[in-house]
Amino acid sequence: MNALILTTPAGGGHDAAARAISEALTERGVSCRVMDCLAFGGAWLSKCVCGTYVKWVQVSPRTFGTLYGGCKTVSTSRMKSPVYLFNAAYAHRMQEVLAEFKPDMIVCTHVFAGQGVTSLRRRGHYDGLLAMIMTDYTLHPFTQDVECDLLFIHEAVKQECQKLKKLPVDALQCTGIPVSLACTPCHDKRAAKEAVGLDPDSREVLLVGGSMGSGNLPGMIGHILPALGTDGHITVVCGSNKRAREKAEERYGNDPRVTVCGKLVPLTPYIAAADVLVSKSGGLTSTEAMTIGTPMVVSRPIAGCETANITFMEKNGMASWARSDEELTDKVRHLLYDAGAAEDMIAAQRRLIDPDCARKMADILIKCTSEDTSHAREA
Repeated sequence: MNALILTTPAGGGHDAAARAISEALTERGVSCRVMDCLAFGGAWLSKCVCGTYVKWVQVSPRTFGTLYGGCKTVSTSRMKSPVYLFNAAYAHRMQEVLAEFKPDMIVCTHVFAGQGVTSLRRRGHYDGLLAMIMTDYTLHPFTQDVECDLLFIHEAVKQECQKLKKLPVDALQCTGIPVSLACTPCHDKRAAKEAVGLDPDSREVLLVGGSMGSGNLPGMIGHILPALGTDGHITVVCGSNKRAREKAEERYGNDPRVTVCGKLVPLTPYIAAADVLVSKSGGLTSTEAMTIGTPMVVSRPIAGCETANITFMEKNGMASWARSDEELTDKVRHLLYDAGAAEDMIAAQRRLIDPDCARKMADILIKCTSEDTSHAREA
């Protein structure tokens, strides 16, 4: 059985979800190929679209949020969107891979990929299983364009998805968001700290700006340090944001309580080692933290899917939202020094996040693909 997994490197979450489901399917003997759907339009297209997104989010996240909200408003199940037409225009270039690899299933972790494969199905160029994975705790704009057989979501998105008139009732699969098989609940914080070279007796904060290093990371360090005291430590992950890393090193490079990094791969061992994670509320990083069981303070989420994520998480006690710099200091201090509050947050995370999500998704995909193949033979 072959699985083509299509993603888009706009931020790291879609790629991370693609790798996670690939791991789970491979573990079950499925041959997987992970590809960037935008690259079928040319390497320049992928670089341009993803580069524009990253810069936009780094420089002006508020205007991105305005656009996101507008897209949700005009997204409709009655007609295909201009975004669908854009992705359908180059989708025919996938046919060479389809002919060579012969996928029994295509799994998409970004709506662009789902739109492209939908156009191929409409033209009769693909007749296998098509599945979509939502990588946030909300429905992405233009999901209505995707005519999929399976839509993997968290239970929190179920009511929103039921409004999709073209989606078959049995297509919704409330599994959650898949994370790497190596991402498992942490039950020994001291051992986790020692594994990444940290002092097991020191309070540890991990500050992450996502793969693109968004948010004012140098400024956030200044508001977290007062919560650490004199014996705490903060690891700062700036991702691809070289400017943020340079500024952070310039301001805090001589402070032994601060370690500034670019990318940390894999990040999950550092999440496990942290007493508190401070991050924007990207779907994958948040789910990794909640799978591991790390208390989380969300600061400067990108308006749109990330504000929807933290709204869901805060409502259910799974994370705390710092809406100002002053709140950031207070909320980090609260979780660092109030063991009961931290334990309550971890308990809430474990009630609503399934650590075995990726494997359960893989089982559903294999079962449904096998049934489709069997029906085709019978016909």
